[in-house]
Amino acid sequence: MDTGMPADVFSDEPVMPEIPIKPNNAIPVTIGVLLILGALAIGFSAYTNLSTEGMSADEAQVMADALNSQGAELTCEQVQEYFDELADAGYFTPLGAIELVASLVLLTGGVLLLLKRKLGVWLGIGGGSLVLLDAIVGFVILSGVEPPSELLSISMKLTSGVGIGCGLLCLALPFVPLLIATGRAALD
Repeated sequence: MDTGMPADVFSDEPVMPEIPIKPNNAIPVTIGVLLILGALAIGFSAYTNLSTEGMSADEAQVMADALNSQGAELTCEQVQEYFDELADAGYFTPLGAIELVASLVLLTGGVLLLLKRKLGVWLGIGGGSLVLLDAIVGFVILSGVEPPSELLSISMKLTSGVGIGCGLLCLALPFVPLLIATGRAALD
């Protein structure tokens, strides 16, 4: 018997209707704004690392006093010598250069995500990778310089640990629009 209807209408298998995915523009825009904020923070760090000309006596005294209140026995001169050794080990300039490039890449990726361009995702991933690389390089350089106090070493390595966390966050955020179907639909 020919009913003129498709054969699958009378089959026992259920047919799932096609549901169109509506683009959610808020996802790439939100990630773009977060990447731009991260780029500004990394850019500030790049500026401070590239403009470092050694630690002044006042800055060293403030740091020594803060660490001494926790039980370290540091002098202003020991803190200055430690930061001079870090500079001699190539801590500030290479990290500043990596951070500058990472900041520019993150900023570009963030702006492209605001414009809902898929290239912004890949630039954001590249910028996040550079931030992570920067933190790892900083951690390695810190491990190679002997600190005058264990508390100073811990505080510097803790700062690098925070940098690694920021690098992982900057690396993971651009994947969000790709992982959520409505965010992926908003990208061209």
